[in-house]
Amino acid sequence: MTDIKIKFADGEEIIYENAPSSVTADEVIARAQNEFPSKQISSVEKLKTTEAPIAPVAAKDPLMANGKVPTVNEMIAPALDKLSGGEVVAGDDFLRQLGLFGRYAAGAVMAIPEMVSDPFSNIVNAMAGREVMTPIAKTRQRVLEAINAPKPQTQQERVIGDITQAGLSLAAPAGIAQKVEAVPQALKSLLLEAPIVQSASAIAAPSLASTAREYGDVGEAGQIGLGLIGSIGAGGITGGAPKVAQSVSNIVKPFTEAGREVVAGNVLRQLSRDPEQAIEAGLAYKPSIPGYSPTTAQATRDVGLIGAETTIRGLDQTGKFGKQISDANKARMVILDRMAKDKDNLVSAIAKRDQVSDPLREQAFANSKVSPEVFQNAITLTVNKKIDSILASPAGKRSSVMSVMNDAKSDIARAESPAELYEIRKDLRMAAQGLLDKTERRGPNAGAYKASKKELEQVIQSVDDLLESSAPGYKEYLRKYAQSSRGIERLEAAQDFRGKVLTTTPDPSNVGEYLISQPKFTTAIRNAQKKTNLSKTQLAVLEKVSKDLDDGVLNRAVKVPGSDTFKNLSTANIIGGIIGKQIYGEVSPGLSKLVAPMNWLYNGTDDAIRELLVDAMLDPKLASKLMSAAKTTTLEPLSNELKRKALSLGYGAAFGLE
Repeated sequence: MTDIKIKFADGEEIIYENAPSSVTADEVIARAQNEFPSKQISSVEKLKTTEAPIAPVAAKDPLMANGKVPTVNEMIAPALDKLSGGEVVAGDDFLRQLGLFGRYAAGAVMAIPEMVSDPFSNIVNAMAGREVMTPIAKTRQRVLEAINAPKPQTQQERVIGDITQAGLSLAAPAGIAQKVEAVPQALKSLLLEAPIVQSASAIAAPSLASTAREYGDVGEAGQIGLGLIGSIGAGGITGGAPKVAQSVSNIVKPFTEAGREVVAGNVLRQLSRDPEQAIEAGLAYKPSIPGYSPTTAQATRDVGLIGAETTIRGLDQTGKFGKQISDANKARMVILDRMAKDKDNLVSAIAKRDQVSDPLREQAFANSKVSPEVFQNAITLTVNKKIDSILASPAGKRSSVMSVMNDAKSDIARAESPAELYEIRKDLRMAAQGLLDKTERRGPNAGAYKASKKELEQVIQSVDDLLESSAPGYKEYLRKYAQSSRGIERLEAAQDFRGKVLTTTPDPSNVGEYLISQPKFTTAIRNAQKKTNLSKTQLAVLEKVSKDLDDGVLNRAVKVPGSDTFKNLSTANIIGGIIGKQIYGEVSPGLSKLVAPMNWLYNGTDDAIRELLVDAMLDPKLASKLMSAAKTTTLEPLSNELKRKALSLGYGAAFGLE
C-alpha cells in the first residue's frame, strides 16, 4: 500500500491514503481530475510504500502470478503473519481495546435494525431531497463520535474490527432468538440453523475482504470478490482451498485486463464464421490505403464478423467508429487531391503550355508567304475536296453529316490566311466534341456535330495538312501542344472524377472536406475503365481506392431482410448472452437466486468488455490476438464453483442441483 500526494497549481494539496502499490501516475491523475475537474495538477508524489509480503504478482492481474492462481491460504497467510506479530498488542492499552470492542458490539447489535430500516430511510430522503428520516447507522455513528469512542487506526485493528463485528452480528441475533420465546419460529430457524456454517461464512467473508484491502493489492473489485467467495465457500474452506482459490480467480478475473480479453475473444470467436481463418487474415492484412486503420470486418472479410459490425458499432459510446470513418475518408481524399490538385494548378498548367507552344505557332504563321488568292485555291483543292468526298460516300447521305459538312465548308470558305483558318479549326474541334450548337442560326445542333465526329476529324486533318504546307513549322507546334496537353487532360479528368464521387455531406473531423460516396465512386470507376484521359497508373490507384471503399461497406452485402432495429437488438442479445454465459455459466433456477445479487458486480466489467469489443472491431491485429488468447485460456464460469459449494454444504436439493 502507498500514500500519494497530489499538488495542484494553486498550491492546494490532497493525499490519497492506502492506495494500491501498483497504481500508476496516470491512474492517480485520472482520479484527481475526475474529482477536481476545475483544478490543474502540477505534481504527483508517492509519500510512503508498505510492501505486502506476498508472492510477486502480475501488474495487470493482481490475483495471478506467472499464470498460477494462488490459493486462499496463500493469499491470507502473509496477513495472518502480520496479525500474530502485529503493530498493536492487545494488552498495551486495555481501555482503548475495550472501547474498540464497544464500537464493534454497537454495530453488531444494530445490524439487523439497520438492514431493515436504513434502505427505507434512504429512499424517503432521496424522494424528499433532504434528510427527513435519519438512518439508524448514521445515528449510531453520531453517538459514537459524541462519546469519543476510539476508532481503529492500524491495519491490524481494522482487520480484527471487521472480523469481530461480523461475528457479533451473527451471535447477537442468534442469542436473542434462542432466549426470547416471542421470536417467530421461521425467523428462529433461519438464525439458528447450521450455526457452524453460518459462523464460518460470517467470519470468512470479512476476513478475506479486509485482509485483501489492508495487506494485499487486489483493488476494490478483488475485495468484493474475496468477500463473496468467503461467505459462499466458508463451510469447506480448509479442505477445499485450491478449489476456492479457483473460484476467487473466476469472480475477480472479469475485472482484470486478462479476463476481459478472454471474454471479448470468446465473443468474437462465437460471432465469427471461421475463427481460425479470421485470425490469419487479421494478422496478415496489409492496408491498401495508407493513413488509417481498416475495421476487422474489412480485413478478415469474415461473414459473421461483418454481420456483427453494425451492432458492435452501436456499443461505441465515444465516437471511435465515427473517427475511423473520418480517418478513412481523409486517407482516400489525400489520394484524390494529390491526383486532381486544384483549379489553380490546372490554370497554371494551361498557362505554361501556352507559354511554350504559342510562340511556335505564331512564328510559323509569321513566316508564311502565301497570298490570299493562292490560299483560297489551296483550300478548294484540298479541304473542300475532302468534304466533297465525304458527302459522296454512303455516310454523306445521312442528314446530320450533310448539314455538318456543308456548314464546315461554308465556315472554311471565309479564311484567307493560315491564321484565319486556324481560328476556324478551333470551331471544328469544338463541334467534334459536341460543344457547338448553331440551331439559332439554322445550323446543325450539338447532337448532329457529335454524331458526325468521325467525318469532322477527317476535315480537321485536311486543314492541318494545308496549314503545314502553307506555314512550315505548324505541325511542330501541334506536337508540342499535344505533348503539353497530355498532363492537362489527365488533371482535368482527375478533377472531373473527384467532383463526381463526392457527396454533399461534410466530413465532421476535417473542415472543408466532404464524404466520398461508395456508389458514386463505383459508377465513376466503371465509366473510367471504358474511356478516360487518366493514365493507367492513375486508374490503377483509383481502383485500389474503389476496392477499399467496397470493403468498408461489406455489412450491406450480408444484410438480411427485416427490421434493422430488430436484427441489431437480436445480435446485441446474443453478444450479451455470450458474455453472461462465460461469467455465470449454466445456472439452475434455484442457484440463479444466489447469483442474482452479484449482477451489479459485473456492470462496470460489461462496459469494459463492450469497449474492448469496439476496439477489436476497429483493429484487426487486436481482434486476432483476442481470439487466439481465448482459444488457449479457460475461464471457468462462476456457476460451477457455486454448484460445488452448494453441494458441499448440503444445499444441492434446495437449489435444484441434485
